[in-house]
Amino acid sequence: MKIDWSTLLLQTVNVLVLVWLLGRFLFRPVARIIAERQAQAVSMLHDADAARLAAQKEQAAMTAERAELAAHRADAMAQASDDASKQRAALVAAAQEDAARLREQAAAEIGQEREAYDEAASVRAVHLAVDIAGKLLDRMPDVLRVLPFVDGLAEGVRKLSPAAREDMSAGAALQLIVPRALTGDEQAACATALAAVLGHKIAVRTQIDPALIAGLELTGKHAVVRNSWRDQLEQVRTGLQGNDGHA
Repeated sequence: MKIDWSTLLLQTVNVLVLVWLLGRFLFRPVARIIAERQAQAVSMLHDADAARLAAQKEQAAMTAERAELAAHRADAMAQASDDASKQRAALVAAAQEDAARLREQAAAEIGQEREAYDEAASVRAVHLAVDIAGKLLDRMPDVLRVLPFVDGLAEGVRKLSPAAREDMSAGAALQLIVPRALTGDEQAACATALAAVLGHKIAVRTQIDPALIAGLELTGKHAVVRNSWRDQLEQVRTGLQGNDGHA
C-alpha cells in the first residue's frame, strides 16, 4: 500500500484546524456555560442550604415558642386553678362564718325570746299568785281587817325620821286610809295609838279604799306609813319579780 503524504498532511492540517475551531468556538463556550451552570448550581445549593438552615432555625424557634407558650399556658392554668381553689375556699369559709354567725344570732334571739317569755310567764305567775293571795285574804273576817294593824302603823310612825314625825305631829293634811268604815272602837284605837307615838292627839281625815284588803295607811305632807295587806302583797310581788330577774 502506497501512502500519499501530501494527502495525509492536508488531512492532518484539516484536523488541526477543525480541532482549533472546535476548541475556540465550541468547547470554550460550552465549558464556560457548564462552568456558569455549575456556579449557578453551587449557588443554588448554597441558597438551598441557607434556606434549609433558616427553615430549621425558624422551625426550632417556632418549636421553642410553642413549648414556651405551652409552658405559659400550663402555668396560667395552674395559677387559675390555684386562684379558683383559694377563692372557693374563701367563699366556703365566708359562707361557714356567715352560717355560724346566723346560728349564733338565731340562738341568741331564741334565748332572748325564751328569757322574755320566761320572764313574762314568771311575772304572770307572780301576779296570779298575789291575786290569789289577795282574794284569799279578802275572805278574812271584818273584825280582823283593822285592829290587828293599829300597832304596826304606830310602829311605822315611830321609825320615821324626826322631821317626818314632826310633820305628822303637826297634823297637817293627815289622811288615814282604811279598807272599810271604822267602828267607834277602831277609831278610838287608831287615835290612841297615834297620840301615844306622836305625843298628842291629832285629827285625821279617813278615806275608805277596799283595795287595802286589810290594814291601815297614814299619809302626810312629806311621809307615808303603810301597814296593809295591799302593801305587803305588793312587796311580795316586787320581791318575787326581783328574784326572778336576778336569777
